[in-house]
Amino acid sequence: MTEESKRSLHQPTDAHQPTQAGTHQPTGPNQLTGPQMLDWLRTRRSVRTFAGSPIDRAVLERVIEAATTAPSSTNRQPWKWAVVTAPDLKRAIVDAIGKRAAEIKEIISRGHHAEDYGSYGDFFYEPLRDAAAIVVPQYRPYPDLIANLIASGGGDPSQYTTAGAMQAELVSTSAAIMALLLQAHAEGLGACMMAGPMIAKDDIHALLGITSPWQMVGAIALGHLVAPASGAMPRKPIDRVVTWHEENP
Repeated sequence: MTEESKRSLHQPTDAHQPTQAGTHQPTGPNQLTGPQMLDWLRTRRSVRTFAGSPIDRAVLERVIEAATTAPSSTNRQPWKWAVVTAPDLKRAIVDAIGKRAAEIKEIISRGHHAEDYGSYGDFFYEPLRDAAAIVVPQYRPYPDLIANLIASGGGDPSQYTTAGAMQAELVSTSAAIMALLLQAHAEGLGACMMAGPMIAKDDIHALLGITSPWQMVGAIALGHLVAPASGAMPRKPIDRVVTWHEENP
């Protein structure tokens, strides 16, 4: 990816204009082409070590606003975000996860997998320790309208895969998390989406005042890079992850 292409990502652009079905033509001089965008996406990676400097509030607001551009089931936008920059509260979150990780390690040490587990639990909180901000995504489930309508007609909702069965709100919030990570990358920040903090879910809910029906979905460590990020982790080639169903010639 050229330096010009990288710079263009951070500059204002005109909107894409549709040309023909299924295609869009970049109209602004600073707009990335499709191949350039893919090159840039390949440079995103999870970053687990951070410089100590704070992130400007305006940057954090853009990162969160980017998350809210994600699609959601029936446009319910079932997400909320706790953005933690207060040092004492960040420390309390890290300590809560560390305490739970230590408990798990002690239990595992009684069995025959102690060596396999080792210090793996440290990864559940270490990236959060030096992060300038900890973002805790949350989602809330909604009543499954289609399932309720099927039941009202005397049908059995379990015979159909409706929104509740696929956890539509969790899926929607997961898409929002990816948008957040991409905006963080565009801002020159490092970020790491982590599932490990879920081991202290109840503790974090209490610390952040998260109450039902809201539920946290892991935590994201955000911060300035210590050094330019190295190459992205290898990805499976698309021929291993896609099945094409095309019309025979």
